[in-house]
Amino acid sequence: MIQGYGRIGGVAPATPGGRQTIDAVPGFGDALDALLRPATAPSPSPGVGGGVQFSKHAQARLQSRGIELDDADLEDLGNAIDQLSKKGARESLVLLGDNAFVVGVPDRKVITALTRQEAIGNIFTNIDSTVVAR
Repeated sequence: MIQGYGRIGGVAPATPGGRQTIDAVPGFGDALDALLRPATAPSPSPGVGGGVQFSKHAQARLQSRGIELDDADLEDLGNAIDQLSKKGARESLVLLGDNAFVVGVPDRKVITALTRQEAIGNIFTNIDSTVVAR
């Protein structure tokens, strides 16, 4: 049961504090959990890529720039983050094939993604390390 003032489901009599107890809409909790769950890499099978996550910004960049990552790419990206973590890196540039990724190492999250061609001439600030994964 959820306590509140709105109408989500069937309303029960008011409680002594003036609030109403309402029944949650079936499936609402599952939908809310899905919204609050961190975004993960677009991957055909869950758990691929050593737990690498992608921010909403990075997901949008992957899509807008036509960057597609397969399981091997995700695995290599995860391995690169593992190497960076062992060296104490916090925010890093990972060069992987024809793409470049800025990653938050402690939370294993890709912050942004771009092609190497787009990276030419750009200055990357607020990073403490770079790894050429492949």
